[in-house]
Amino acid sequence: MEQDIWERIRYARDQALEAERTERNRLADADNADLQQAASVRLATRQAVREALDDVLGESSGVQA
Repeated sequence: MEQDIWERIRYARDQALEAERTERNRLADADNADLQQAASVRLATRQAVREALDDVLGESSGVQA
């Protein structure tokens, strides 16, 4: 059961990392300041979630900001 919990946390971290990539693409594709700001806020949120899950796992997903 304990292994299952850690695997779920890793899965959540991996999903957050994928969402982070999506937001990076949205930021790159944004064609006005409002879209850039919205994507930037979402990206920062995704990064914070992924970093928190990395901390819980005691691992690093190796992503540089």
